[in-house]
Amino acid sequence: MDERVDKLFSLVESLGRVEKRVLKYFFENISVGEIKAVEELRHQGVEEPEEVIARLVDLGLLEEGVGCYNLAEPLREYVRKRGVPRELLV
Repeated sequence: MDERVDKLFSLVESLGRVEKRVLKYFFENISVGEIKAVEELRHQGVEEPEEVIARLVDLGLLEEGVGCYNLAEPLREYVRKRGVPRELLV
C-alpha cells in the first residue's frame, strides 16, 4: 500500500465513532455537494456535521472543493483500485 494511504489509515484508527461514521459516508459517496452532505449527515443523526467535516479536512482525510467535499485523493485512488475498506470503518 502507498505510504500516504498507510498514514491516512492510521489516522482513521484514531478517530471517534462520529468521525468514522462521517468518513464512511464519504468512502461510500466519494464527492458530495456541501449542502447535500450536511443535510444527509444530519438526517443520519450526526450533530454539527460541518464541524466533523472540517476536522476531517484538517486531518487530510477529506478535501474541500468548490461547493463540495471529496474523499482525499490517495483514498479515492485506494477505493478505485481496492474498493471501500469496510473493516476500518465498522
